[in-house]
Amino acid sequence: GQQTGWMTSMTDITEPNRIREQLSASYERFTTVLEALDASVSVAPLGSEELLFANKLYRLWFGSQTAGHLGLVAQAGVPTKPPTDESMDEVDSFVGLPTDALTSTRSENAEIFVPELGKWLEVRSRYLNWVDGRLAQMVIATDITPRRQAEEMSAAQAERAQSASRLITMGEMASSVAHELNQPLTAINNYCNGMVSRIKGKQINEEDLLKALEKTAHQAQRAGQIIQRIRSFVKRSEPNRTLSDVAEMVSEAVELAEIELRRRNVRLSHYVAARLPKVMVDPILIEQVLVNLMKNAAESIDHAQRPTARRSVELRVIPRQVDEQPVIEFSVLDSGAGLAPEVMDRLYEAFFSTKVEGMGIGLNLCRTIVESHQGRMQAENLMNGTEVVGCRFSFWIPLSHSSGLLPLAGAETKSPGVHA
Repeated sequence: GQQTGWMTSMTDITEPNRIREQLSASYERFTTVLEALDASVSVAPLGSEELLFANKLYRLWFGSQTAGHLGLVAQAGVPTKPPTDESMDEVDSFVGLPTDALTSTRSENAEIFVPELGKWLEVRSRYLNWVDGRLAQMVIATDITPRRQAEEMSAAQAERAQSASRLITMGEMASSVAHELNQPLTAINNYCNGMVSRIKGKQINEEDLLKALEKTAHQAQRAGQIIQRIRSFVKRSEPNRTLSDVAEMVSEAVELAEIELRRRNVRLSHYVAARLPKVMVDPILIEQVLVNLMKNAAESIDHAQRPTARRSVELRVIPRQVDEQPVIEFSVLDSGAGLAPEVMDRLYEAFFSTKVEGMGIGLNLCRTIVESHQGRMQAENLMNGTEVVGCRFSFWIPLSHSSGLLPLAGAETKSPGVHA
């Protein structure tokens, strides 16, 4: 056992040190990025209340406990079981998070309101293998409160604009409405005066009195229907999309538009295809578009000073296919002077109007309403050779899958509503 010398071993650790430094720098970069994110990021193993990772914003909102993570998952309705596809993306084994976690197209997402924070959050979730092999769930919550507030404000402004437009339409039709109401009111007055005179002169029997009262009641009912129709049209209400009957919407719009068209001595006819399926729309808004288009058509005929034989407006409602998609098309055709090219180019601009007293929000709002129903609106002049003989405004509304099937192409019926 006598020591006779020393043996020394030297190992080059330059490369391992370089790798360790790179890993440390990588860790710091990932940590810095995750900590600075404008989103809450948390990771927890499935079936456990352990919190594996939480970035700065998560800790600020929910603290260091897993309750916030589990609450987001529950409120967003995110599945707590992993997807059936067991293939997982490659995991960065050092940091423990998938490198594509923030952009994964396989994430589940939902928008929820968290009362404790007073915020709207967009919650995205996906599954990953944690560094110790456990299956975990990552939840990313982004504050979308400003966006939701902007959307709500925009929707409220649109609703106010729609209500204002209906009031403006009724204001422009005030003289026509007054004339329409004057007829039943005058009849009621005449019946009452006649009954009073005959009763004073003892010249009426019970049977004649009953007939006169029935006629008076009928005229009062007619006046009430006019007022109720106008009230339903102009009253402010929350947007309400329901599966709506096309024929009923057309009937309501025609009854209202006829008040104006009769005063202008314009004939109105309407054609509705038979057995049309219901459409998912706000019926008041679609009626508003139809009334505006028919009113504009009558004004165009007046402006063109057409003779009696050429003073007509036609409303057609038929099924169509647009880009292989079933739709319901509404068309309003008039016999006016048509639209000049410079007017056609600016037709839907806000506050552009061809009328001196017009406010220029009618057609722009009509197009907005149609497009909010995923439809499209267009206008074209009607030609007879080189002569413009009128204009055609049309829009279509897509059919929802729950609306039913389109009728056969030949199943169109005529529902005339011609009035002088």
